[in-house]
Amino acid sequence: MKVLPLASVIGLLMLTTTSSLAAADNNVYVTPYVGYSFSESATDENGNKVRVQDDPHFALALETDLDNGRVGLFISHQPTEVKGIQGDGSLTYVHFQSAVRYQSYPQVDTIFGLSLGTTVSQVDWLDEDLLFSAGVFTGAEYKISHNTRLVFEARWLANRLDGQSKRACQVQGSGADCLIRFDSEWLSQWQTNLGLSFSF
Repeated sequence: MKVLPLASVIGLLMLTTTSSLAAADNNVYVTPYVGYSFSESATDENGNKVRVQDDPHFALALETDLDNGRVGLFISHQPTEVKGIQGDGSLTYVHFQSAVRYQSYPQVDTIFGLSLGTTVSQVDWLDEDLLFSAGVFTGAEYKISHNTRLVFEARWLANRLDGQSKRACQVQGSGADCLIRFDSEWLSQWQTNLGLSFSF
């Protein structure tokens, strides 16, 4: 798994930079998520739409307090299936994120944040193994108890395709060669996430 060494490096950097925050007794938040990803379509060499199927995914956030918000690490892993093309695989996002928080109601916080990092691409229809990616997210957090919260998020994630618009592929069944074309230099995905956050 390519994501494990990369996540380890980013995690160590995050721990190093936030060591002074930890010394100040700020909380650490661990939030596992389940969610659903929605992907944009591409176009094949004949001008037909190639649909990247919508799929469930799993994610994990590790965060700590910073002023009126939080900073931390976000990891999301999802399978990717493309109808009519061989070579199903996965995309794994590894992002550093920062968010501000506002108390909307006594038990509810509203969240707005940005994330930046890389996407580990393990699909045959993308040439690059690592893509620059960024995201925007918003959501709400309901306080169940002092150290447990229910979290709902919506995220937009964009992957930079390095200016190359065509990708080689193979047709399912026949194995014939094909090309797919992206309409822009960015591959966008949208996520809805439901998580349970624990603070320590």
